[in-house]
Amino acid sequence: MTRIRQWLLPKESHGYDADMAGPLRDMDVRKAAYDQLLAHARHCPDTLVIDELGIEHGAARVDIAVINGHIRGVEIKAEADTLDRLPRQIAAYGRLVDKATLIAADRHIEAATALLPEWWGIIAASRSGNGAVRFRRLRAERINHDRDSMTLARLLWRDEVVALLRAQGCEERTLRAPRAVLYAALIASMPQTRLRLTVRTVLKARANWRDRERPSRYDGSSRPIARS
Repeated sequence: MTRIRQWLLPKESHGYDADMAGPLRDMDVRKAAYDQLLAHARHCPDTLVIDELGIEHGAARVDIAVINGHIRGVEIKAEADTLDRLPRQIAAYGRLVDKATLIAADRHIEAATALLPEWWGIIAASRSGNGAVRFRRLRAERINHDRDSMTLARLLWRDEVVALLRAQGCEERTLRAPRAVLYAALIASMPQTRLRLTVRTVLKARANWRDRERPSRYDGSSRPIARS
């Protein structure tokens, strides 16, 4: 069953004044993205949609990750955000994801487009007349050809790597080695295509994510937040 971190869009009201809504916030864009852009993924039984997926043990995060036959990353830049961190985020995404899309408020589009590699998709976010968030797809995403096997392997926890290596007949002495050694052994044991499939399969089967009771910053409730 598809697992998602989901929020409902607020009900529209008649006579809504979009100017009264204030700046387009991360929460606004994220809610609308789940409802509109990720509607199909939310109903796919072989898809995991997760917020704040850690890259390289938390050195960076994917705002929304969609994991099925690919690992897709969605980066959100709301009106109040800056693009100061975008170059570092682009580099981090580039080491991991198969495809990526930036969803940004209109004021960021021109500057962000100048920074993004051509394989990134671009979607502009704005408010419609009734205050709801609307999206305009400006550029389709394409395949990233510069993914890094170590960054991919580091999505897995130590016990998951040990289980994979043990299934391949790895010596128990090696399985007690430091985590970096285990990741290297896993990478050496299979081609990248198989590694990518294996990592996606493990992530989708993972029953528990760390920091499960961390309060959500979106609506004050306790929601599972992905950590790696």
